[in-house]
Amino acid sequence: MRLSTEQLERLSERVFKVLKSSGHVGFDYSADERVEERVLDGVMSVLEDDTKTEDRLSREAERLVQQQQHIAKASGKSLEDLVTEVKERLAKAKRVTLGDGPDRSDLLAEKVFRTIWKVDGIDFFAEDQKVINCIARAIHRFRHDDDRLIDAVEKIVSRRAVEGTEAYSPSWCIAYDKTFTEVKVKLAAAGGLKPESKLASETSGL
Repeated sequence: MRLSTEQLERLSERVFKVLKSSGHVGFDYSADERVEERVLDGVMSVLEDDTKTEDRLSREAERLVQQQQHIAKASGKSLEDLVTEVKERLAKAKRVTLGDGPDRSDLLAEKVFRTIWKVDGIDFFAEDQKVINCIARAIHRFRHDDDRLIDAVEKIVSRRAVEGTEAYSPSWCIAYDKTFTEVKVKLAAAGGLKPESKLASETSGL
């Protein structure tokens, strides 16, 4: 799924929110009063670069297919399918990860981590891999699910959480996955995802 600029902005905000709530990082405003803004900008720059890389691959694949239209016609496949095949081959040759799978989320999380690590005023209170995993989960969930649903499930999990359980900790994430499944089943029975107000009422009993 190619994310729009608006979706990229929302995803950047979600990654930032998850990181801040996780307790894995803190901000030293005396070092830089705009540290949060710089972290958010850093996340956005990584996501934008990733999208631009995919866009370049798409354009290159389209040009290659157009240059070989006689071969394309003979194949019996649609131009769209051929462009997709060529794009996937180009991505493999250039070692670019596409799609919405965990591999792409992991790769993006590593890039985000390396970028925000350089920001003055951000302190890390957890092992590097824990921070990366936290970012990767946020990216992967967003790319697969409506963020209104993600917000609703997070509120339910936080409401249910045992006192002392940190948001986005391993036990919190296990509870999130279980609750998310419950919500999806309930929404499916009710006819799918609803506007925000209706979504809240559909999940209020959980």
